[in-house]
Amino acid sequence: GRTSAGSSSGLEMLFLVLLALSAAVADVTIDLSKAEFDEESGNFCVLQKVCIANPPEALTASGCAPQFPPGCDCDPTADDPNSSCATDSQCVQCKCLPLGCDCDPQADDPNSFCPAGDICKNCQCQTPLPPGCDCDPDSPDPDYLCPSDLRCVGCKCQDCPQSGGQGLGQGRAGGKVVNPPLVFVIDTTKSVKPDKDSIFNLTSKVTARIMKDRINIPRYQLFSFNDYGREINRNVKLELDTDNVMAFDRATSNLVFESYNGGRDSKERMSQGLLVALQNASPKSLIVVFTDNGSKDLNLEEDIVRLRKTKECEVFIVLTPAYEGKFNGPSLPSYGRMGKVFLINEVGADSFLRNVEEFEESNCL
Repeated sequence: GRTSAGSSSGLEMLFLVLLALSAAVADVTIDLSKAEFDEESGNFCVLQKVCIANPPEALTASGCAPQFPPGCDCDPTADDPNSSCATDSQCVQCKCLPLGCDCDPQADDPNSFCPAGDICKNCQCQTPLPPGCDCDPDSPDPDYLCPSDLRCVGCKCQDCPQSGGQGLGQGRAGGKVVNPPLVFVIDTTKSVKPDKDSIFNLTSKVTARIMKDRINIPRYQLFSFNDYGREINRNVKLELDTDNVMAFDRATSNLVFESYNGGRDSKERMSQGLLVALQNASPKSLIVVFTDNGSKDLNLEEDIVRLRKTKECEVFIVLTPAYEGKFNGPSLPSYGRMGKVFLINEVGADSFLRNVEEFEESNCL
């Protein structure tokens, strides 16, 4: 009697399984490369596991299949989370995904599989930032990926005390990041020739980009240098010190170019102009010198380099439209030690402009 009852119970369960399977339509792929010879039947046979994702209730109710929450294919907390997935897939956050995948691009929220800040791309969790970047300066909230005391500047999280980053929570209360002050030091001798890459054209392009990109520069200084003789206080003049970029642009455009008694030779007083600019500039300023020739007073190089390092200033020396001095003379090597040299007729104006823009947007106060 017990045998009969056991057989009846087994038949009922088999009936339920078949009934459930009859309601499920699926393609089953048989891997014939795994076929092995079976001595009992004399045939080549394939033994493989066939898994049913989201099995129908009739099958799970029979006790023959595990039950998962709605939308789940597997149990990531099980002893073997992958046991409910096909052989070429794995259990990731209760979903069976292809081997090697971190996330499901077809999901309603693919990024939910990934750590905070990462995105799902090609079934892999990836940072949305370019290599080497800590944050996205173009996002609506650039500082959100940075620690609370840092600001997002040029895709890097940086310490910007004057920009309100210290202790203000993601820097949001600090407003716009403050970029380095800008200083122009301009050769106003008559030898500077008009050209498409003339001083006027380059300076106006710099200020135009500052206004277009809304670079937040707190201070603009304009110095001119000429050659009246040896006296530095006669040769170098502070033309303007302002926080207004438009006033700075106008003052630069209104400079008068003329040569005087001390400037009848080819070399100019660039070293004097740069020294005075460094003495008066704010720390971490970008100082851009415009000239077209070599310089007298190269003995000032040591003081210039020391001041540049002490005040953490960046110096660009722009030789435009072309360098009129001797390439094998002492000035060019000295210029290279004082700052970064741009021979505009070789590197082009765009290269110089990019360097100015990148420096301003990648540094802060």
